Amino acid sequence: MRLIVGLGNPGREYELSRHNAGFLVLDHWSEKRGLAFRHDELFDFVRAGNACLIKPKTYMNRSGRALSEALRRWQPEEILVVHDDIELPLAQLRLRNGGGAGGHNGLKSLFQIMSPEDLRRLRLGIGRDEGDPRDFVLDRFTPEELEAMRPVLEQAGDYLEVFIKEGFNAVLDAFSRWKKSCSGAEDPGNIGPKEK
Repeated sequence: MRLIVGLGNPGREYELSRHNAGFLVLDHWSEKRGLAFRHDELFDFVRAGNACLIKPKTYMNRSGRALSEALRRWQPEEILVVHDDIELPLAQLRLRNGGGAGGHNGLKSLFQIMSPEDLRRLRLGIGRDEGDPRDFVLDRFTPEELEAMRPVLEQAGDYLEVFIKEGFNAVLDAFSRWKKSCSGAEDPGNIGPKEK
């Protein structure tokens, strides 16, 4: 069993906020495949083959509660966390195996439940401005930003599909192939899995 955790905050107030990039990826993936999330106390979830995808309903800084329940229920062998990253430029993707929270409260909460080395991560760049980062991540994407994010949501969804079927190593391989295909581009955009 594999588990995918998309990070975000529940409720209409936070829809399309930058901090909900993880939710956006899971929603895009499920809508494209005609799958509907089921509702539970701590998370919304959908099953796909030998995997389960969850969106915590505990709010970002208590995401660990949802992870703990998912671990108890499904006992996954491999876990992928999909989340926003303010340190990456808008519409960039990066893969990571382990690593620190970098000030991300959702990750901090997950790390109270599991070691960072046991969590694979798909990070979506949301950029940043000169203001308070807390305000920036909770603000909604602008229409222009959402347009820039569309191909990223598509690509991230493709990586979810690979993870579900083959695991994280296969995602790394797929990402490396994609990066090589863009190596001649003026701005390949995404940064390789081993780059910082």
